[in-house]
Parts: sequence; C-alpha cells; structure tokens
Amino acid sequence: MWTWCRKMKDLAEKFKKGWWHWGIYALKIALGSSVAIFIAHLIGLQFATQAGVICVFSMLATTKDTIKISFVRIVSYVVTAVAAAIAFYFFKSEWLAYGVYIFITLFFAEMMGWQAALAANVVAGTHFFSIDVFTFGVVVNEFYIICLGQLVALILNTMRNTDELEVQLRTAIRDIQGKMQGLLLDTIDYIESDGQNKQVWPALKDTMDRLDYYILKSAEFEGNKFEGDAGYYLRYFEMRKSQLMVIRNLHGELRRMKEMPTQAQIIATYIAYMSEYVTELNVPTKQLEYMAEIFKQMENEPLPVTRSEFENRACLYHVLMDLEDFLIIKKRYLEKEEKFKKNLKEIEEWRKNIEDFHD
Repeated sequence: MWTWCRKMKDLAEKFKKGWWHWGIYALKIALGSSVAIFIAHLIGLQFATQAGVICVFSMLATTKDTIKISFVRIVSYVVTAVAAAIAFYFFKSEWLAYGVYIFITLFFAEMMGWQAALAANVVAGTHFFSIDVFTFGVVVNEFYIICLGQLVALILNTMRNTDELEVQLRTAIRDIQGKMQGLLLDTIDYIESDGQNKQVWPALKDTMDRLDYYILKSAEFEGNKFEGDAGYYLRYFEMRKSQLMVIRNLHGELRRMKEMPTQAQIIATYIAYMSEYVTELNVPTKQLEYMAEIFKQMENEPLPVTRSEFENRACLYHVLMDLEDFLIIKKRYLEKEEKFKKNLKEIEEWRKNIEDFHD
C-alpha cells in the first residue's frame, strides 16, 4: 500500500513538472496529423487517414531522424509497389498474394535495416488488396500519401526552439555539478558520522533521475540541431552518469564497512578538496597527483591487526580506487573532447576552403 502511494506521489510530481511540455508536444502531433488528413482529403486522395498516421510516426522522431526516415520510406515504398504488382500478377488468390507481398516487403526491410518503414508499407499493402483492380493510379495515390505525411511532419518538426533547449541544458550542467558536489559532501558526512547519515541514498536516486532526463533532452537537442557541435551535451551528461555510477559503487563499499577506520578521515579530507573541482572544464591532473600521494600515505599506515580491521581497510582501499576512477572518467572525457573539437575545426576549415575555391 505504501509503495503504491509513493508511486502515485511520484507520478503526481512528474505530471506537475511535465504537463505543459507533454501537452504542447501532443497538441503539435495531433495538429500535424489532422492537417495531413485534411490536405489529403482536399486533393482527393484515397485512404486519406493514412497520411495522418505516417505524420504521427514521423513526428515522434527528431528532425534529423525524420529526414532519414523520409528517404527510407520513399525508397522502400518503390520495392513495396513492385512486390504488390508481382503478387497481383502471378497470384489470383488474395490471401496467397498478400502473403507473397508481405514476404518480399519484410525480406527487403530486414536486409536493409529499414524496419521503421515497415508499418506504413504493410498498411499500404492492405490498401492495395482492398481494391478490385490494381492500377498505376493506386500506386501513385499511396506515394502521394507517404510524401504528404512526411512533408507535414518535417515542417512541424523544424519548428523547434533549440536555442531555448540549449539554455535549459546549460542550466542543467550547473544543476548536475551542484548535485554531484552535494553527493560528495554527503559522503564526507557519512564517513564522519560513522555511517549514520542516510540522506545520501535519496540524493543518489534523484541525481540519477535528473541525469536520465537530461540525457533524453540532450539527445533531442542533438537530433534537431544542424549547426555546431550538437552532440556536446549528450556526451557531457553521459560522462557525468558514468561518474555517478562510480559514486554509487563507492557508497556501496562504505556500507560494507562495519566501522570507519581512522584512515577514513584522510579520504574525507581528500573528498572535500576534490568536490571543489567538480566543474565542467576542470582537467583533474592535480587531483590525480594528490590521489597518488594518498595511496603512498596509505601504504605507510600501520598494518591491520584484526580480521575486522583488515576488511574495513580493504573497503577503504576500494573507495580510493573508486575516487580515482571518478577522476579518470573526467580526464579521458576531456581528452576525447579536445581531439573531437580539433577534428571538427579541421573539417570546418576544409569546408571553408572548398567554398572559397568554388567562389
């Protein structure tokens, strides 16, 4: 009962935060599909509602994906029309002809990896086989329906405010940095309170939920932005998610400790220092150097005497390794970003040289 109430509360919070976005999104798709059907009726196409269905499928994708799937649908439709013509010509039985048609359509879709266009082609097949005479005019009618649905979806998909979304993602970067710094500070409290501070666990889940949401928004931004480095935010938040997984593992190691050894204070001091550098562009070279010094310091500590001390010290060593992984993830990410931006700059210069040559 309590779990059900908690789920309903989470759903209510989710609705409160996202109802406006969902409403606008649903309204745009409903409007687009209705317009596609209206235009199809206006120009006298048969099976006009199919234009609305194709529009819905296309608008669920990003602008870049809509362009790709438009090409896929048009090319695959040519194969679909040929398959229908073959089936109609060689087979008089309707069910047998439809089976042959579906076989050819599915075989081609699987071979080319164009399953996204399959639904529209299967529906087109039902239209072909619902008429008495298969003619070239029927093929053209379905072609117009596909093009119309795609065109309306493409026009409406381009009406996305990517600038506003980018502002949200910039704010999200600061939000996640603050959340992760807070998690590290909570870790210090957990160590110093000898495992009594339990506030870190809800904070971990909340941060993970936020990261998943920001990754979705980053993917949306990348799919609708054509200029610049559109994939930067997606790469950034995926890096932060990898770091967050490390923090979760770190807390798992801390929970296994029956009591905090005296050496835990060394790690708490280091985490306090490290948390100040959880920023977007900081290269953690100095933090890794400091980490190497701590490893040497831990080696000079007195050896554990009891089994319990040995187990706790082993867990503490794993915590240090997790902190090192946390920093290495950021370092490797920045190295890849530097290489990526260098390649991007070279490509842009090459394109500019080509344009200047043609001018």
